[in-house]
Amino acid sequence: MNRDSGEKSKFNKKMLAIAFIIVVVVAAVVSWQIYLQSSGVTKTKGNLPTTSLTLVGANGQQKILDLDEIAALQSYAATGGYISDKDNTTYFGNFTGVPFLTLLNLVGGITSNENVTVTASDGYQTAFTYQQVHGEGIITFDPNTGVAVQPSQPLTVMVAYYCNGTSLASGTGPLSVAIVGPEGLLTNGSWWAYLLVKIQVVSLN
Repeated sequence: MNRDSGEKSKFNKKMLAIAFIIVVVVAAVVSWQIYLQSSGVTKTKGNLPTTSLTLVGANGQQKILDLDEIAALQSYAATGGYISDKDNTTYFGNFTGVPFLTLLNLVGGITSNENVTVTASDGYQTAFTYQQVHGEGIITFDPNTGVAVQPSQPLTVMVAYYCNGTSLASGTGPLSVAIVGPEGLLTNGSWWAYLLVKIQVVSLN
């Protein structure tokens, strides 16, 4: 073998090694993305609008999070939507956000003798029981027929900041309550507090 042939052989082996490494890295990234999509768990850090969310625990413990801090928490993505109380219109999509339970754990969590009150920047308020915060006892509807159905899998009540991969629309976000799950069912629109700014744990005693 002459010198040129030897160097070509070394070059080819080096290129094959580089190509192999690239294939392995790409395959690993794709596999990880598939896993995240199938599990419903994502880590999202996008360019979100400026706002803040105040969390208040039952004992008065308080924590204020900006959107960067919220996006840094482990997020959840699933489908869901609501039926409007006023005109029966529906709003449906794939929402990304942080579950209530994750946020409440930052201020002491919630017990069975406590409720959660959520407040929007326009003054709108609604409340969730302990069971509802855990995704239970919420009336759901088939998104195709509008008929009430019993969910066969747990729901997740969360603070959403993305719908279908983009920031929530003006007048809805930057933050909104969303109720989602693997079955993509609808819930009553009164739960979906837009322009969310505060979540507070309230004792029933």
